[in-house]
Amino acid sequence: MHLLDPIPDLEFNAAAHRYRYKGDWLPHSVTQIASPKTPLEMERINATKDGPDGWMARGNAVHEALEKHVLGQGVIYDTRWGDWVNPLCDHWLFQGHKVLATEHALVSPKWRVAGSFDGLIETAKGSLVLYDLKTVSSAKAAKTREAARAQLGAYSLMLLDNYGISVNRCVTVISGPGVVEIKTDVPDECHIAWLDALDNWKLLQPEW
Repeated sequence: MHLLDPIPDLEFNAAAHRYRYKGDWLPHSVTQIASPKTPLEMERINATKDGPDGWMARGNAVHEALEKHVLGQGVIYDTRWGDWVNPLCDHWLFQGHKVLATEHALVSPKWRVAGSFDGLIETAKGSLVLYDLKTVSSAKAAKTREAARAQLGAYSLMLLDNYGISVNRCVTVISGPGVVEIKTDVPDECHIAWLDALDNWKLLQPEW
């Protein structure tokens, strides 16, 4: 198995949750631009973030389990997350695949942004799929969760810029208890969503 080489001079500082490229801190992240939040929205999100049953613990556990499964390393996880992990690892998308990257950081100096995508695989049918995993608290939320088009569009364009890789599909994988929802988009639609989000963000950033 040969994974994509890391981009030289690109670092992620977990404590600050910021990226640095060639020694300089980047002012923006893909998530920040693709999914901007108001102070009230952030307050509501943070209210359910912490604790053993918070969304951070759930998200970290399910992401780690899927990554290990995709890499063929075996899956060990807290049983409280079994209803999320088991259907996800059993899903057809993650059977018979070839792995190109997981939890991989990308950068765009021209946009002054960086971010990390969850996975890039070649499916059993030969399709190159860029995916982003989202976890939700209920089966109902899994049905209504929007696709991460702008986010995937940024990663798709940066894969092209950094590695010359053009993906066939951008996929939002939504994991809920007992359910997996797959939302598939063509890359061009995601590229447009990202560029629109970037334009909107620039309008609010006088220092850009």
